[in-house]
Amino acid sequence: MKKKTAPKSAIYFKYQFTKTMIGLAIAVVILCGIGIVVSALRIQKQGIRGFSDALKSPFLIAVCVFCIVTVLSIFVKSQYIVDERYFRTQFGFIRSSILIKDITSIVLNTDLKKLTVYLGEQYYVLSISPKWNETLVQALRKVNPDIDYSFTLAENCETPPKNNKSK
Repeated sequence: MKKKTAPKSAIYFKYQFTKTMIGLAIAVVILCGIGIVVSALRIQKQGIRGFSDALKSPFLIAVCVFCIVTVLSIFVKSQYIVDERYFRTQFGFIRSSILIKDITSIVLNTDLKKLTVYLGEQYYVLSISPKWNETLVQALRKVNPDIDYSFTLAENCETPPKNNKSK
């Protein structure tokens, strides 16, 4: 059985998580760890006396282990991959791919420092390190030179002066 891997000429871009996402992931791992410990202690003290006990604690342990594995896999293996035909996204166990020839344009939002990839009416906002934006665009345009690349400019919105009327 052959193992599916990305081609050797693939370029990888690590997903950039926000501090909020990292905090939520840490909270999930801690809460699931507490759930495992509490369930194991409950089984140790009370044992499994009936059918409902056999479902409660072991099921909670299984759910907690699943949550920990899922969160850790997302943090370890979240990336964007560009190869000679496909633009792939991978978030842990979840993978998707689109043909690079279907990409019509890429827009860099200079305020948020985020890339948006357009496929006609569909679009995807990417979350990578701003220092990799140009490299990602170059890798995609190397495969499909017809991709239109543009950027948004931030408008300089000055706040109107406060009206200081003294009464």
